[in-house]
Amino acid sequence: MDQQELQKRVEAFLADLNLPSFIIFGFKQDEKEFGFIASYRQMPSNVAIKGLTWALHDFVSKLP
Repeated sequence: MDQQELQKRVEAFLADLNLPSFIIFGFKQDEKEFGFIASYRQMPSNVAIKGLTWALHDFVSKLP
């Protein structure tokens, strides 16, 4: 599945939730590369930034 198809599926998933939402999705493209998809649905940018900041802090705090 290519990145464009994944983007469509992620956007459909958010639409099915029928909630203001956003998602950042990372995936392995091949042996050496990873891809990322971001999708926002009716989410104010300041709220998305707050969520991304929280997620980054949480991720970094769990690094070995």
